[in-house]
Amino acid sequence: MNNTKSMFLRKWVVGNLVVYPGLLGLLHPLIAHGLTGDHDKLLTTPQFIMHTISIFIFVFFLAVSRNKTFEVIGKKKTLSDAWPLLFFAPWVFWLGYYTLFVPFDILFMFLSIGIINAVQLRPFVKSPAKWIGQCILGYLLAAVAGILIGLGAYLQYYKDFQGISKDLATWTSISIPAAFVVAFYFRYILGRQIRFDNSQDMMAKSQPQISKVA
Repeated sequence: MNNTKSMFLRKWVVGNLVVYPGLLGLLHPLIAHGLTGDHDKLLTTPQFIMHTISIFIFVFFLAVSRNKTFEVIGKKKTLSDAWPLLFFAPWVFWLGYYTLFVPFDILFMFLSIGIINAVQLRPFVKSPAKWIGQCILGYLLAAVAGILIGLGAYLQYYKDFQGISKDLATWTSISIPAAFVVAFYFRYILGRQIRFDNSQDMMAKSQPQISKVA
């Protein structure tokens, strides 16, 4: 069981450290800003579409990574579990953007991911009621870390950068701190909350004995 637990937690950490910087930090600005250029508060239709597509890609692979991680402990999930993320995360992002503006788009999107994971992963934890609060708090902390570091770096260093380099630097500085919070905060929480089924380990241990008898 310890080996399964270690593999599960390692996969969780690696998955988040890859998806957040890779897809939110690098791919998002390349698609959202690189293809349609800079924008004011009001986006053109192509800019709106490209932003939405890039967020779809980010949350889709976030769901895939999460599902692959939970397969390690026998918690089979399908891509149908991704639809709440695909539906809510982009539109909550736009709700934050068009009502309260930056950085509430980022905050709302992260909170939507936290709420959806809190609900969808609830059957797999030891203390479901406690998990809800822990999960939402984790994504709130991730959003705050990304906003403070990323937007702080933008105001201090990046705002005079030209072209796509400004967006790449800003979103990388947002996504990396957020990734570390999601990866290592939840490594601690999941290590205590997830119900690890040791039936597979017991079957593996008994298999050589069965072979010998045969």
